[in-house]
Amino acid sequence: MNKLHNLGLLARIGGSFDRVFFILLITGDSLIPDEISNLIGLEPTKSYKKDAETPSGSQYRKTGAWILDSGEIKLTEDEFETTHFLKWIRNLPKSNSIWQKLNSNYEVAVRLIGYTDQMNADFNITNEIMEELTVRNLNLMVEPYLSLDEDD
Repeated sequence: MNKLHNLGLLARIGGSFDRVFFILLITGDSLIPDEISNLIGLEPTKSYKKDAETPSGSQYRKTGAWILDSGEIKLTEDEFETTHFLKWIRNLPKSNSIWQKLNSNYEVAVRLIGYTDQMNADFNITNEIMEELTVRNLNLMVEPYLSLDEDD
């Protein structure tokens, strides 16, 4: 047993997430969406420049953003870390120079948003996933949500 377990600090909670979204979010005041697309080699799900009108036309964007969203992924048992997330990350370029340029000019992060119908859910970020994030110098933000929708 490890020291954390002996201190009572190790706990396993709940089951798996039922559905997840993965988002690469790049933001910055000087961001030009086409330049990010050309650098990464992918088209964003959504993008805009600073001061662009919002869809309602009543406000303006405070900063620019380039967003790549996986869309909703419904999960089956043990699929999360070995299949969807790893595949999604590996679709991002691996070139260190690309990520250095992005990280030096913008705020860059990966968000993992997970929904569960249980009080708590657990997840496993494997060494393989951590390596892929590290190679790209990407931070990971995990956002778990309780979803009590009866439709799910």
